[in-house]
Amino acid sequence: MYKSPPHTARIRLLLETFPGARFVHIHRNPYAVYRSFQHYFDTATWYTYLQRPDLESINRRILERYTVLYDAFFVERGLIPPGHYHEVSFEELETDPMGQVELLYQKLGLAGFEVFRPKLQRYVDSIAGYKKNVFKDLPAAEREAVAKAWRRSFEEWGYPV
Repeated sequence: MYKSPPHTARIRLLLETFPGARFVHIHRNPYAVYRSFQHYFDTATWYTYLQRPDLESINRRILERYTVLYDAFFVERGLIPPGHYHEVSFEELETDPMGQVELLYQKLGLAGFEVFRPKLQRYVDSIAGYKKNVFKDLPAAEREAVAKAWRRSFEEWGYPV
């Protein structure tokens, strides 16, 4: 199992490498993804720069990376055999983790959920007080840029623009 955003764009490669692979795609409101990506660039990536970054280009690069990744995803998603793909929204998973993971097991034809259930419940209980990052609303110009660049994601998953 791979959990890594870049693998979202590598469906063909993953199927060639692991022909029986099962895929779970968790989608999230694109505005939240954009803000999260900005936060990542503003915190973690500072440790990877070898020179001063061009701060003006970061938002453009975020838009481009997501677009490239999801363009590949939308093209290659159809290569996944029936019964090997399940999609869930982050919001559904956050609201009902036990039910959504059980549904995932069912949809992918995976055995063993009842054995896994107690361990998953302990984990879910352990993160009950977790508070995710809260970000300010995007300025109108950035909001429009995200809506335009990532329009297909908004439409595909029914997120309001």
